[in-house]
Amino acid sequence: MSKTKGVNKNKLIGVLIILVGILAVFAYMILYNTGVTIKKTTTTEVLGKFANVQKKGGEFELTQKNIDELSNLYFAKAITKGNITLNGVNVEILNDEFLIKAPISYKNLHLLFSSKGKVSVLNGKVTYDAENFKIGKLKLPKKFVVSQIIKLNNKSLDVEGNLIKIDPSMFPFKITSLEIKDNKILGMALKQGVLVSFDDLNKMSGAEIDKQIDILKQKMQSSTVLMGGEAEKAKLKEILDTLDKAKGKSIQEKKQIISDSINQIDGAIGKATDSDKKKELEKIRVAAEKAKQLAAEKEKIWSQQNNTKSAALTKVQNELGGAYSQVGSSKGKQMISIMQSTMSKLASSSSYNSSGDQASVISIYSTLDSQGKNEFKNALAANVDSASVSVLRQVFGI
Repeated sequence: MSKTKGVNKNKLIGVLIILVGILAVFAYMILYNTGVTIKKTTTTEVLGKFANVQKKGGEFELTQKNIDELSNLYFAKAITKGNITLNGVNVEILNDEFLIKAPISYKNLHLLFSSKGKVSVLNGKVTYDAENFKIGKLKLPKKFVVSQIIKLNNKSLDVEGNLIKIDPSMFPFKITSLEIKDNKILGMALKQGVLVSFDDLNKMSGAEIDKQIDILKQKMQSSTVLMGGEAEKAKLKEILDTLDKAKGKSIQEKKQIISDSINQIDGAIGKATDSDKKKELEKIRVAAEKAKQLAAEKEKIWSQQNNTKSAALTKVQNELGGAYSQVGSSKGKQMISIMQSTMSKLASSSSYNSSGDQASVISIYSTLDSQGKNEFKNALAANVDSASVSVLRQVFGI
């Protein structure tokens, strides 16, 4: 009996040793992080490459150095979601695929999340096809990782099967092809269209209204011959003089001037006794109504554009707040402060002249050394998205 108890005791101890061993291996596999440190770089060569691709389009190439620069820009600060903190990302180019290593902290545990995979462009979206996902040395089921990405409900990421697709708006230009070859990223991009300013759009709308007004004036001038009486000719001249005031005015003012001229035409129609002259005046009124309708349509578009403009400028102003906190130099903070103020003023008034602000920012920037310029660029790139960068270029020429 005692011998049986001893055997059972030895079995229990053996099982416990095996369980402890399994747990130790499991813990080792999870906690394994090989002492990964985030690569740091102060250069911003990649921003120059991106600016060139935006202007010209065509082929582009990114080296490991450029990838390190991007990682430093986009993950300049730790990102915390709940109990998990992402401390940075290292992306290595390995022949024809990526090896992504991301040190994370979960409460007091320091872990290493990693993934290996390939990139391409499918249906206009940059797509990551993962070969594997790991925590330490422990492989994670792809379905589990994909389900967690779906739960994030991030509009910038779209999941199809095991493919992770990135929204095109995340990139500063439209990428048409992408591959990893010979330890480099090779791609093709479309030339970015010229960004038409809000003021230019308004000028174009104003020019269309002016063209319609000119047609109306020509119609009136050709009708002058039919107006035999001096009083009638004087009335037409009065209306023409009213329409002449529309040049150089805002869309709203043009619309009001056309409305005033219609009232004058109505007065002339009411006083006309000759049927032929009355018919001619009614034709003029139809042309005037057409001009008024165009002005009303352009006014509606202007209102929509103005709301879009204000929202875009306010968004830039808010994003610049993050850049202000990140930049360390007093000159860098001064530039960003001016830019924030300019965005606020432009959002409030479309007529604000920002040329003085632009000159101040460029002047301060020219006095920075290379380190200061890189710090300023890094702060903007890390906090301001590509659409907002386009607005800043439009306003400040940077």
